Amino acid sequence: MSNMKKHHIILLTTWYPPRHSIAVNRMLAFAKYIDKTKFDVDVVSLQSDEKMEKDIAIDGVSVHRLPNKALLKRAKFDRQVCFVFHKLKALYNVLLAFFVKREYRNWQHRAEKQVRSLLEKYGPDTTIISSYEPIEPHLVAIALKKQGCSFFWVADCRDEITQNPSVTKGLRKLYAKAERQMLLYADAVTTVSQPILEGFKRNVPANALHCPLFAEVRNGYDFDYVDTEYKNDVFTIMYAGTFYSNIKPYTFFKALQCFLSKNPNARLKVNLIGVGHSVVVPHDLTCVVFSGAKIPHEDALIEMQNSDCLLLILPKQNRKGVYSGKLFEYLGCRKPILAVVDPDDVAADLIRECNAGVVADFDDVQSIASAIEKLYNMWQKDEKLPMNEDIIKKHHRKEQVEILNKLIFENFYLREGECL
Repeated sequence: MSNMKKHHIILLTTWYPPRHSIAVNRMLAFAKYIDKTKFDVDVVSLQSDEKMEKDIAIDGVSVHRLPNKALLKRAKFDRQVCFVFHKLKALYNVLLAFFVKREYRNWQHRAEKQVRSLLEKYGPDTTIISSYEPIEPHLVAIALKKQGCSFFWVADCRDEITQNPSVTKGLRKLYAKAERQMLLYADAVTTVSQPILEGFKRNVPANALHCPLFAEVRNGYDFDYVDTEYKNDVFTIMYAGTFYSNIKPYTFFKALQCFLSKNPNARLKVNLIGVGHSVVVPHDLTCVVFSGAKIPHEDALIEMQNSDCLLLILPKQNRKGVYSGKLFEYLGCRKPILAVVDPDDVAADLIRECNAGVVADFDDVQSIASAIEKLYNMWQKDEKLPMNEDIIKKHHRKEQVEILNKLIFENFYLREGECL
């Protein structure tokens, strides 16, 4: 192994630190856990602030940040912004998405030049991993393939493309063309869940000269488990993150009211961390439901580990395959999960597979109330769920990126006849 020539990976994404998001966490895990004994890694990303260094080495990874000189850009949200200003910014972003179809077009042209330069430097022994969304990283890879550049292309998709219900009508035609070309030119397609992966498989054009490799690389947690054996004096349920779109806790609130009416002396509280202005707590629950502002991620993890139960809320949708990034961090904390979800989707399946909590139908108030009661009674009796440690450990980011390592290694190295 020590005599093996190291190859190069170019990770192409607009989401990378110091930006913050679920998308950043996935890309950071890729860069962090790609096998450095086999690959050198370059990240071509976005310079979201002119004060940021353009080229920098971070933890053995070369990062190239490129500006996006677009005239109109999405508004950023500050933690301390007032409610009205927050809503105005959100409205501006909605209008911008309607009128400006390609926010990162300028960045795309710069990224194409940067990646072409790296390909000329490294030669064909290079893998490009492009990350959607936005679509521009995939468009860079497509353009380079059309120009005859030689590289192994992994198209990573955190969501569906044409099948995503959140894609606007104005973008759907563009995205349909991009997805078709991705499936024609990509050597491999990775995504976050099996249902989404199956959707991409069904969309492979009939006239495709080859079928790309397909692999499920889930999101995960990226911290070591600390067994605190912590139990609060009051049964403490925690939710981490905001509520947006149709992800709202109102059926949970109704179920909580039912539980408390049946158990008026129950010692219980609910901490909603980071929800901001995204939800209104019913007046009769304000004595047990506490809504807090966003806190640093490290602090949120401590709060999760110091809670007795972790709340997951995912409504039924006209799509399957949505886990939610917080589910994996909940699993990593090994605290019982109260899952108010679609009982027939992947999140419910994984929780049942791990024996990590209780699943209740998002639309069934009585089912949710029963789940609250079951978990509360377990807490009272000091009962522990016998969670499936082997499956939970597979959802550490390192284990998930190992799937990506093997895909690239087996289908890039071995095609050259190199020895393992």
